[in-house]
Amino acid sequence: MQPTPPATVAARALLDELVRLGLRHLVLSPGSRSAPLAYAAQQLDREGRLRLHVRVDERAAGFLALGLAKVSRVPAAVVTTSGTAVANLHPAVLEAHHGEVPLLVLSADRPPELRGVGANQATDQPGLLDHRHCRLVVDVETPSADRLAAQVRALRSTAARAVAAATGALGGDPGPVHLDLPYRDPLAPPVGGPWLPDDCAGRSDGRPWVVLPTATAPGGTEGGTADLVAPRTLAVVGDLATRGQRDAALAWAGAHDVPVLAETGPGAADAPTLLPHGALALAAAEWVEAHRPERLVLVGRTTLGRSVAALARDPRTEVHVVSTGPRWADPTHEAAGVHPFAALAEGSGHRADPTWARDWADLGRRVEEALVELPGGSHDRLTTGAEVVRVLDEALPTGARLFLGSSSVARDHQLVARPRVDVDVVVSRGLAGIDGCVSTAAGLALADPGVPTYAAVGDLTFLHDSGALLVGPSEPVPDLTVVVLDDRGGSIFATLEYGAKELEDDFERVFATPTGTDVAALARAHGWPATTVTTPDELRAALAPAPGLRVVVVPLDLGDRRATGLAVAERLRALG
Repeated sequence: MQPTPPATVAARALLDELVRLGLRHLVLSPGSRSAPLAYAAQQLDREGRLRLHVRVDERAAGFLALGLAKVSRVPAAVVTTSGTAVANLHPAVLEAHHGEVPLLVLSADRPPELRGVGANQATDQPGLLDHRHCRLVVDVETPSADRLAAQVRALRSTAARAVAAATGALGGDPGPVHLDLPYRDPLAPPVGGPWLPDDCAGRSDGRPWVVLPTATAPGGTEGGTADLVAPRTLAVVGDLATRGQRDAALAWAGAHDVPVLAETGPGAADAPTLLPHGALALAAAEWVEAHRPERLVLVGRTTLGRSVAALARDPRTEVHVVSTGPRWADPTHEAAGVHPFAALAEGSGHRADPTWARDWADLGRRVEEALVELPGGSHDRLTTGAEVVRVLDEALPTGARLFLGSSSVARDHQLVARPRVDVDVVVSRGLAGIDGCVSTAAGLALADPGVPTYAAVGDLTFLHDSGALLVGPSEPVPDLTVVVLDDRGGSIFATLEYGAKELEDDFERVFATPTGTDVAALARAHGWPATTVTTPDELRAALAPAPGLRVVVVPLDLGDRRATGLAVAERLRALG
């Protein structure tokens, strides 16, 4: 039997998912590039799952879809081919924007290799209907046979994002959404061929790939927000905007006996189920395999490692995301449900299984014991970033604020077993770039001049933002102590595959990128006091509160980071 073209599979999967999410009406204008969507809509109409409407004029089609959605508040879709056809939808999109109507624009497009080369009916469609008037704009990946199943999972997840944005399901005003859908030939399905391979067929029970708080479930019932707690539930708290949100997440986990792994951030006064060392516990691979969670609840964005993503991809674990806004974090495209942050406050009578909770608490104690003494550590000299961060955690004054650089230092903080709750830890994990970290810390200090403020950054992070030292004579000076972990390069890359022994010939120049800059001399050249420390006691003394901007440099060895990471991983694997 002739295989079904990727374009046909992707189009059918998208419309199938939108129907699962509540779509009931689709308006189609004719065209060639949109053929996969036309065939899929026609088939769904024959199956009685979707009502198809055909109009030859795209402008009329757009307004018909708007009318279908305007009173019902259920999204309606309009499908066009590529080129000027999409532009004809602009008036309806403007009306949907100002009238807060949930309109889904599905525009077929040429694949990337046919854009900007003079191909027929090809223009820059993803920017044609922009974010000024659309709640969400997505340039979807072109379907390809070599990774079609993964693409379809992402496409089903994107369908949920589109419906959530169009309806305001997780916050924000309802309005239009634009999905631009590039397709390669062949565009027509095989005669009598299967529409969807088994690995692209969606959830077998008919549920949407992602259940939204206001999604209409099959049979016309409201999907609602499911109970977050199953007997074997594990929670992971990632980056959140405020300490209050983090405290609420940890309090929810504690109230429901849910073991929780938390990334770097401020602590909570009462977090009885919080495991030490964050997601590092997942390195006990054999133990985790024997205690595989049936449900994984992700709160915030997890950004500091790959272990959480690997757990989320396991088909035996159902993933639920708690989001603080309409755009939730799910880069694996595996979330089965998305819940508003208020779901944590609503609570429920369900709790995790007591034995399950005790088992994870026991693992936490074993992890803590394994890392009491860091591999390769020294009592009389600072040799690793983790040791520096531990001294900071111990020595900072009560009520201090600590900003952590976005690269290695944030990961070093995971090796602090239970960070102090009286120190406010701040990170910039929005995009996790190393640029602007010193300036950000200076802003924190100037915003709260009564709070002792510190920053811990790597040498490249410091050098990347050395312009933060340029403070004019008429400007207020932040009371900020910047601790620079100077390992003479980008040591984070040493912990990744690029730091492997067999790749060492290429590592230093294009990954570590050492500069040879004397960091302390650079600070002094800008007129700021700078000191170099090598021992824990010297660092503690340098952290005593003082006015003004000052720099404390801690020389480290670039090679120690990979060795420490490997040794930590080996200790944790042995816990299985």
